[in-house]
Amino acid sequence: MDSWLAVAKELGIVLYVPALAVIEVRTVCTVYPTTDTLLSRLLDHPSVIHSVLSSADARKVIQLLDESHAWDGIAGHVILVARQRGWPVLTTDPDRSVGV
Repeated sequence: MDSWLAVAKELGIVLYVPALAVIEVRTVCTVYPTTDTLLSRLLDHPSVIHSVLSSADARKVIQLLDESHAWDGIAGHVILVARQRGWPVLTTDPDRSVGV
């Protein structure tokens, strides 16, 4: 996380974190006592923005995923926002976006 934040600051870019990703981390990483602290640090960083999907964008994500025959709501959300804003996607798990 620190490396990504440093690069974002250095390059003057914004990192987008979908709300579903935050929920996923909080759900999966409940055994780690530092999860909320790290998430708060990430989400409060000036190079990071995050948001929930609007109903209209949720329909667009569903259509995107249906067309790609994939289902990963978080990956779909990221790809939709990246396409809308002309941003590249940075991930440690490129398999999540296969077919999208």
